[in-house]
Amino acid sequence: AANYGEIQNKANVVLGVEGSKAAQAYAEQAVNTAGISKQAALESSALFAQFGKAGGLKGTGLTEFSTQMTQLAGDLASFSNTSVDQAITAIGAGLRGESEPLRQYGVLLDDATLKSRAMALGISDGTGVLTSQQRVLAAHAEILAQTTDAQGDFVRTQDSAANQSRKVAAQASNLATTLGQTLVPAEKAVLSVTSGLIDGFSDL
Repeated sequence: AANYGEIQNKANVVLGVEGSKAAQAYAEQAVNTAGISKQAALESSALFAQFGKAGGLKGTGLTEFSTQMTQLAGDLASFSNTSVDQAITAIGAGLRGESEPLRQYGVLLDDATLKSRAMALGISDGTGVLTSQQRVLAAHAEILAQTTDAQGDFVRTQDSAANQSRKVAAQASNLATTLGQTLVPAEKAVLSVTSGLIDGFSDL
């Protein structure tokens, strides 16, 4: 629960208050749409938002970019039977310009492909090296274009043993977070008293 509070604060900073609210609303449903706990979904959205910002996105566009990539991670994990963490890491690597991690998901990124996609998006004339902003936007579009078969796979195959297992694990995490949130005020009170006692002993 304490970790979730920290992730909420990070999301507020990276996505803005309204964007964070939208990301949290997505995170609340992620257990059913992607087999991801709300904490993992919000953390992933905040992570991808940093890439989106590097691509020049903001506002609603930034939030949609972040939650879209998080959802894709859940679908890729389902489609290729890997962990969601592996998929998140691979997508992040792809947005950074690294091609190897996404190969296990059938996504091939190279300079020529990214330049071609950047030209199709109208953000590059195809000459010279792509800027960081151009690379993020081109990689995002290319990843989506090459993963159409996987998109929506978690919902399509939610009754499979693997996805039921992912869902149960995410539900358990959500329950722990919810129960923990009721205990946070008590924990803060205990920590405050403990801190005071330590300060008192330090003055002896």
